[in-house]
Amino acid sequence: MQAQPQLNLPATTLTILSYVRWNTPNPISLCILNNNQLSNQFIQVNQQLKSAYQIQAVSLSELNQVMCNAVFFSTYTPREEQNIINNLKDAPLTFSSNNTECELGSAFCLYQNKTRTSFKVNLASLSQSQARVDPRVLLLAKSTEP
Repeated sequence: MQAQPQLNLPATTLTILSYVRWNTPNPISLCILNNNQLSNQFIQVNQQLKSAYQIQAVSLSELNQVMCNAVFFSTYTPREEQNIINNLKDAPLTFSSNNTECELGSAFCLYQNKTRTSFKVNLASLSQSQARVDPRVLLLAKSTEP
């Protein structure tokens, strides 16, 4: 299942990342899993926003061999996401555009809400990440709910 490209998806994700305190030195690496088209969109928006994130497209087989502070899922079910996350050697911050319920799998679940990109937060997944997210992001998630 291929996610539809959404122009606000990269900008929203990069904005959320700007609220994260990392325990590692810069640059922060965001891995886009199995979606080269979406990876290219992220690279373009990253350049437009003059963000310092390192964006890279990775395949599932490469995921444990590259450094990813954050991982973006767009082609997996929530259950598949959870299985992949459970098998990662590190605990990256996780995002998904294919997980509207956000009850398992990724920490941040982005979805199209009328004309804008909104998101939900899975607190259980977020607590497993090594990243420290500013609590104001949780308020942003609540304010985007319909």
